[in-house]
Amino acid sequence: MRLRDRPWFIWALVLVFAAIEAAAWIAAGGVPRRPLVLIQVIAAWVVMLILATIATRRIGSMAGQIREQEYSHRANLAEIEQLQTQNAILQIVAKSVDAPLAFQALAARIARIVPCDRVGLALLDESGTEFQTYTARVHEEERRARPRPDVMFRVEGTVLGAVTRSQEPMVVADIARTAGEYLDTNVLHTSGFGSILVVPMISNGRSVGTLNLVARAKNAFTTEHAATIEPIAEIFAVAVVAQQLQMTLGRYRTMETMSELTLSVSSEINGALQTIIGHCGLLERGYPNPALHRDLGTIVRQSQRISELLERMRAAASERLREAEAAVSEAGIPSSPEAFGDSAQTE
Repeated sequence: MRLRDRPWFIWALVLVFAAIEAAAWIAAGGVPRRPLVLIQVIAAWVVMLILATIATRRIGSMAGQIREQEYSHRANLAEIEQLQTQNAILQIVAKSVDAPLAFQALAARIARIVPCDRVGLALLDESGTEFQTYTARVHEEERRARPRPDVMFRVEGTVLGAVTRSQEPMVVADIARTAGEYLDTNVLHTSGFGSILVVPMISNGRSVGTLNLVARAKNAFTTEHAATIEPIAEIFAVAVVAQQLQMTLGRYRTMETMSELTLSVSSEINGALQTIIGHCGLLERGYPNPALHRDLGTIVRQSQRISELLERMRAAASERLREAEAAVSEAGIPSSPEAFGDSAQTE
């Protein structure tokens, strides 16, 4: 705010004017004694004080309005930046469901929304017992071309695990205070960081990991920062779930192809084996030679053994296929266009 916009500046001018008038009276020999002149001076001062009071209140009101507008403008800018980040996440996820790659691409934008020195991503493994962590450096001179897996942390004994279980953001204002209690904050404290913000990534009520902001300074994050990052963490959670579903579907399709190939090949081989066994039976009846019968018996037994092995292969392939179908069904991957409509209505 400029100097002349401050209310006290008006009263400073009034005091300066009073000092000048007092000096003039002293130079003229004292306060005017004529009643008319004295009345005019008093009236002028009353009017001046009234105007100064009105102006002060008016300037204070206008200054308050300006502050409100500035605050609203900054809030709008922050909201626009957040929406732009969410839109960028959606665009990247639409191009690729590689969540770590999307995380690396958007780390610098996240750091513009909430200033920090590092942005971290922790993803739960399929067993739900360990985190695979990734770290993105937000400064251009430190950035990597692709994210690299960093430290593996167990769920127990870590801030990441505590946030995942509670599904609530956590602000650690001073990492040094929790370094003795949690392994992950101990690692950060050793690396020279002072505070951390951990936001859970939740999709359909299930935690799939956390989005972490780390700063070297203490008390760098607040609950307002957590509220700002939560929508971004939710979108990341969708990207992670999409990646998991794609991997599950890929395994199912691979298993389906291999099972169909196994069943087809085993059927062909089994048919050929039955033909061999049948011809061996014909030869055995047509040639009463004990040595030949022994050789034919060996061929028949080995053919039957191969047939049994093929039957086990077919049973194992069918079982694996059923397991893959169950995994796809449990993951909620639609199997038909109608299933998309049903899942949308359920949600």
